[in-house]
Amino acid sequence: MKLAYSSLIAFSLLIPAANAATREEFRGGWSRPCGEGQTCRLDIDDMKSRKTVEIKFSIEGNGQNCSWSVDAVYDKSLGGPVAMDPYGNYGFYLAVLDDGRLYSSGTMIQICGPQPLDQHYTSDVQHLIEYRSVFDHNGSEMDVDPEAGTILYRAPKPAISGTVKPRTLLFKADRPWDVYDEQSVVEGTAYVFKKGCEPAPYRVSGRHEGWHTLILKGPAPVREKNGCKIIGYKNNGNATLKFVSLGD
Repeated sequence: MKLAYSSLIAFSLLIPAANAATREEFRGGWSRPCGEGQTCRLDIDDMKSRKTVEIKFSIEGNGQNCSWSVDAVYDKSLGGPVAMDPYGNYGFYLAVLDDGRLYSSGTMIQICGPQPLDQHYTSDVQHLIEYRSVFDHNGSEMDVDPEAGTILYRAPKPAISGTVKPRTLLFKADRPWDVYDEQSVVEGTAYVFKKGCEPAPYRVSGRHEGWHTLILKGPAPVREKNGCKIIGYKNNGNATLKFVSLGD
């Protein structure tokens, strides 16, 4: 069924109660699971112009990579952006519900294949705020605890999951540090891992570049080719440790 713009007003009566959200409240990323290891996303940019809101829909994960975008007009009477799908056939709008979720009246069109009927998205902003203590390190998720002075593996990337397990200590600081003090030196002991070997310690130090990025450096241990013995120290890939907050 094709929906004319005026039909959207009647259709809005079918959704749960929504706040009269401002343009700014829609801005940013929203996501929800799509099933089969995929994530559906809505990325909303209200800065394109004073009248236009850009909405990008995408599916990510499990080999899927599909996206489309449309321009929408913020309509106060509906409490959110209103647009037509990329073909210009189906009208849809977005609304922020009282529980903080975003409701999409019909963005699941067939460009990206059949999609679940659930149209409720959670703000990535809240998810990222909760993730401020979780940092990325070369594709692994790390728990960074400045008060305890530790950096632990939270979710090792697949390539090292056979060697490094969750809660493995990667770095122990000599003392707690302040993530907001870019002048303060963070120093302590880091570790290099090799399957079948004990972790090899080495000294590193560095500073925060903003609260969201920590870089530590120090010559890293080099093991003998077919064993665990440390045969030297080198400024190789393990000599620079970079941690970037997933809550940035």
